[in-house]
Amino acid sequence: MTVLLFDIDNTLLDFDKAEYEALGKIFEHYQIPDTAATRAIYSRENKALWRSHELGEISREELLGTRFERTFHALNVSERFNPVAVDEEYQLYLSQGHELMSHADELLNDLSAKNQEMYVVSNGTSRVSRPRIFESGISEYFREIFISEEVGHHKPSRAFFNHVFDHVESADEKDFAIIGDSLTTDILGGKNAGIKTIWYNPKHLEVSGMVTPDLEIADLLEIPSLVS
Repeated sequence: MTVLLFDIDNTLLDFDKAEYEALGKIFEHYQIPDTAATRAIYSRENKALWRSHELGEISREELLGTRFERTFHALNVSERFNPVAVDEEYQLYLSQGHELMSHADELLNDLSAKNQEMYVVSNGTSRVSRPRIFESGISEYFREIFISEEVGHHKPSRAFFNHVFDHVESADEKDFAIIGDSLTTDILGGKNAGIKTIWYNPKHLEVSGMVTPDLEIADLLEIPSLVS
């Protein structure tokens, strides 16, 4: 039986909603206008830093310590706030968002009933990811949770997956498959590790770049027929 590695954010848990609500609380608390333009600025800075982190150009600490600094600088409010303290508060708000993606609960129930071996593989931070996973009620389905901050490596690096393989003794590397929404972390990571890749693409985005998934799904309930 295939061993399944599940990404969490926007695969099983709705990170976009958690992020939207957490950012709204930050803007309200610090009296920053909550507009599409201010949100776009944060998104631009945050995504650029995460991409640099995934490429190994900056550390996670630098990412978390500078995303609000860069956002506030772009908004011309940098002198008013401590960006590190703001990010601490933001992560607390993020950790409280644990709404499931469509059909996630049904999928995990179905796979669990079939004794499917499943693990979490996340690039999130421990203080955000673990509360969301446990409070959502899905932690019971997974034999182990691998979070990049704890592993010391992140997707898409081969080192992250080597760590997972070393801790899962029940299967050979060829028996693994990763399910995730990100081409640049989940799918590229799976390709780097030489395992099957399943791209969860509910928004029907086009494949971009040089990464092509082995399989593509728009609904999580498609997974059981692909791994049986």
